[in-house]
Amino acid sequence: MVTAAENETLTRVGPGTPMGKVLRRYWQPVLLTEELPAARPVKESRILGEDIVVFRDEQGRYGALARRCAHRSGDLAYGRLEDGGLRCPYHGWLYDIAGRCLDQPAAPAEYRFHDKVRQTAYPCVERNGIIYGYLGPGEPPLFPEFDWNLAPDTHSFVYKGYQRANWLQSTEGEIDPSHLSFLHRYLTDQSDTEESYGFNQFLAAADATDISVTKLLRDIPNPKLEVENTEFGVRIFALRDAGNFMHVRVTNFLFPNGAVVAIGDRSLVQLHVPIDDTSNWRFDIFYRFETPMDKDVLLRERLKTYEDYKPRRNMENRYGFSAEEQKTGTYLGVGYDFNIHDTVILEGAGAIQDRTKENLGYTDKAIVAARQMLLKAAGEADDGALPILTRDPAANRFDNLATIETVTAHDEWRAGWVARQLKRRAASPWAAKIEAAKLKNGLAPGR
Repeated sequence: MVTAAENETLTRVGPGTPMGKVLRRYWQPVLLTEELPAARPVKESRILGEDIVVFRDEQGRYGALARRCAHRSGDLAYGRLEDGGLRCPYHGWLYDIAGRCLDQPAAPAEYRFHDKVRQTAYPCVERNGIIYGYLGPGEPPLFPEFDWNLAPDTHSFVYKGYQRANWLQSTEGEIDPSHLSFLHRYLTDQSDTEESYGFNQFLAAADATDISVTKLLRDIPNPKLEVENTEFGVRIFALRDAGNFMHVRVTNFLFPNGAVVAIGDRSLVQLHVPIDDTSNWRFDIFYRFETPMDKDVLLRERLKTYEDYKPRRNMENRYGFSAEEQKTGTYLGVGYDFNIHDTVILEGAGAIQDRTKENLGYTDKAIVAARQMLLKAAGEADDGALPILTRDPAANRFDNLATIETVTAHDEWRAGWVARQLKRRAASPWAAKIEAAKLKNGLAPGR
């Protein structure tokens, strides 16, 4: 349980707030690349309580500007994309991606006031279908060379979904391995829909088991949990003893607002980006080492669940709850998509969860560790001493940020998951790029 003051610190993200300062020091997703139409690649967005406009200029460079023009607050979302930048529709002031005012056409030609004007602007980087922005002070850190940022486009898939809940309760939901056995439980093994993430499939063929993931989660609802702090956040082991083997699932809290989890032979990054204090975009990044992603299948999944990135099952229609399905199909009764399961719980806790009323227990080890890390960072936000951030290219590799779902012998699970992860990386057509042999920390917990 946290105090009311701590809960306020953890959840508020506007300009000047302690957690707002922390989150702004990291590259944050601001849009999917597909949201910028080819005919006019300009779109408004709201992130961390700030209204911005994201655009791609005529040279193909991405920029993000404060939405209100520095002159008299004209709305740049309706600006003209021309002449090397974005031109305000009110008086024609023109801004480039760095926020420099290039032109004030209503003024005399010799009038040079535009040289003194700067529109608030944020650096942007595009990777594999996501545009990231840096909203913090000074020069941004290097864009991190996580596996999913190095993956070729063929081996990754991205999407996003809206949640009417504070960013932290959404993030904490991702690092709670025990809820898989309840919230996401399928009551039979005969309902492997596209939306079910393949949890009714057998464990990976290489693991040579004859049990589906959903049956294992159903039969063993109380995994042993081990947690260790790392330089990227927190690593969580969920261990389920199935008798003749140990099922190992490795989940990671990626400081400050992400999680990296295993979904069968795929890995999934979920970044919960605050829109404001009471809502967030969950950016999903699927990636796989050995084979290309089934993008058409994944897109069909998402389009069944979302319209314009907002869930079709929502508060207004009670998430499509079915009492009959709850008896015979799923534990919750709102369909088979995990994201909707999560959304029901997250939104049901209130726009900002009141953590002073919690009673935390054994299953909350990772959540406690993550909160401690976040509170420490919030207290030191002005010092800039935060995990992961680097401007040293030699330190910009994160091979130890690994996730996997696998089975091992009981006495070798700690070494076994690392060996299997290395094998997957080595089998990748981009193995040289990710330098599989450099996977570190797997055999040295607590680093």
